[in-house]
Amino acid sequence: MRKERFKITIRYHGLRDYDVEKVNYVFDASSPKDAIRRVSKVYKRIEDSGGRLSYYAKQFLEAVAISAETDLLNP
Repeated sequence: MRKERFKITIRYHGLRDYDVEKVNYVFDASSPKDAIRRVSKVYKRIEDSGGRLSYYAKQFLEAVAISAETDLLNP
């Protein structure tokens, strides 16, 4: 059985502790759909609170979303 891409992206994130705290909700994703939903939720939470994400945190969220979309399109 193949490993899902979004899980690989989450496992090998390379983020600093500060960034991990900002996006930790994404780490608990159980499926590609759930990962996309969680990425959207993190973006919305940051936007609503007026906070900011680092460049690396944004890149990580985009990578998770792209990986999850690929998993959905190529089962």
